Amino acid sequence: MPRYTLDIEKVSGLIAGEYPSLRKAAKDMGINHSYLSKVLTGKREPGKKFIDGMLAAFRDVKFEEIFKKQND
Repeated sequence: MPRYTLDIEKVSGLIAGEYPSLRKAAKDMGINHSYLSKVLTGKREPGKKFIDGMLAAFRDVKFEEIFKKQND
């Protein structure tokens, strides 16, 4: 099964361009703001709830635009 890595720079840019704060972005994504912060700083891996929330908050963004396929 392929593995993917979050493009933190892309996601940070999307959030900064649409939201005045991480709290507002996290609320719209249905996740806790501290979880969002930890994902964006690389302290936590994004889980299903993060992925679902990201794709719901940014409907025009495709999974492949925010996740990079890892080369094995």
